[in-house]
Amino acid sequence: MSASPEVAASIGQALMHDGLIFYFMAYMVGGYLMYAVLFAAIGAFCETPRDAQTLMGPIMMILVVPILVMQMALTSPDAPVVKVLSWIPFFTPFLMSARAPSDPPLIEVVLTLIGMFATAAFMVWIAGRAFRAGALSDVKLSWKTFGRAVTGRG
Repeated sequence: MSASPEVAASIGQALMHDGLIFYFMAYMVGGYLMYAVLFAAIGAFCETPRDAQTLMGPIMMILVVPILVMQMALTSPDAPVVKVLSWIPFFTPFLMSARAPSDPPLIEVVLTLIGMFATAAFMVWIAGRAFRAGALSDVKLSWKTFGRAVTGRG
């Protein structure tokens, strides 16, 4: 802000236009919660950083998709591919933030927020069980013990 106050002022003005700051804040909080819980669950599975690195591969592949689609979302936010991908909770925080300046229908905004926060709540529940089964017990967590922990049979 101190290096270029006029750029900072124009960015602030753009964010305040039509309440875009609220879109960005809601999607940022939901996305942060979703991914923080996901990384905490991965931490519950792993005993070493090498194990965590192995599990991070699929997560990084998921995170690449919105980055690839972001250019299209910025140039044509109402493209069918962008609309469809913005309904997938893992992509919602990125793509709906990019679509926000084009005034998407309020029903899409509300339903994608509900879907994203419902997915985050479900992930908190799953991660809590994974953490209880993995980090708080002496048993090495495998997919079998994780499945038992989630279903309540173990």
